[in-house]
Amino acid sequence: MKKTDIDRFFSAAAKEISHPIQIYLTGGTLAWFFGGSRPTQDIDFALKTQGPWEETSRILKELSLREGMPIEFSEDISRWGMVGYADFTRGARLYQSFGKIKVYLLDPIVWSVGKIGRFTSSDLDDLILVFKRQRPDWRKAVRLWASALRQSPRSSEQGLFVKKIHFLLSEHGREIWGRAFNPEMAQTYLLEKIKTQTAKRAVSSRNL
Repeated sequence: MKKTDIDRFFSAAAKEISHPIQIYLTGGTLAWFFGGSRPTQDIDFALKTQGPWEETSRILKELSLREGMPIEFSEDISRWGMVGYADFTRGARLYQSFGKIKVYLLDPIVWSVGKIGRFTSSDLDDLILVFKRQRPDWRKAVRLWASALRQSPRSSEQGLFVKKIHFLLSEHGREIWGRAFNPEMAQTYLLEKIKTQTAKRAVSSRNL
């Protein structure tokens, strides 16, 4: 899939959709935009619409069949995994407008939550390459990952999610952020932020 294929799809959709909608690209599609090299065969995105959801969904699915362009979308992509970041539109950058359709690129750190959740070898490759190209602040990343843990329902996945972050920081931190990156400092910072978010969750539970 090329960028021109994505542009063509949303240009065609704009001819049939008469109300404003917002598209937030994610998954392998977004990795490709941010410098990933692994090919993707479908378009993954969140859909926000000011019109009827059913009508918008039908138009997009019918267009997908006609164009031979597989798509996967939902209103809330934070629910695609056991750990998600609810405010996934924060920091998103406008890619392009197609009529009443605005297509955004998720913030790389927000996007990374899903990649850490799955953490297959290809997900890890995507994550490392995109972070090396985009160079997000590692402290900001740690804070957002800790927030995602707090926002998500308690589950057996949460401990595993933390272990994946530890692995990323310890094994690939210097590869991503350079030789000056201190894995031990980052690990300590992560534990501090998780502890802070855990305390916030406890306070919220008591106030219910």
